[in-house]
Amino acid sequence: MEPGIRMSNLFQYVGPKAILDRMGEAPPGKRIESVADLREWLHSTGQRPNRVGLIPLTFVIDEDGGLRVADRASEHVACSGRMPVRSAGEMFLRVVGNGVEVEEVSN
Repeated sequence: MEPGIRMSNLFQYVGPKAILDRMGEAPPGKRIESVADLREWLHSTGQRPNRVGLIPLTFVIDEDGGLRVADRASEHVACSGRMPVRSAGEMFLRVVGNGVEVEEVSN
């Protein structure tokens, strides 16, 4: 993170204990550092566009301000590796040529 950039508060998991217990030792979401990282993750995990051409996924912004992504069926607490987050939500992507466009983000 750049000096002088202030990040928001950290948020702990506050959902049902049953969901947290189901996470067990699930690996955290993939940390994304570049478009190439994201394209490789999309390919290696077999992510496919939905009926409107968008790829839905779960995301968190971790404690360090990094983007982590996981399959849309994943729980945010699993994507974060059970750690606090700065943000969590769903992201909808469109692959265009060699790039990836973010079409929609929820928080």
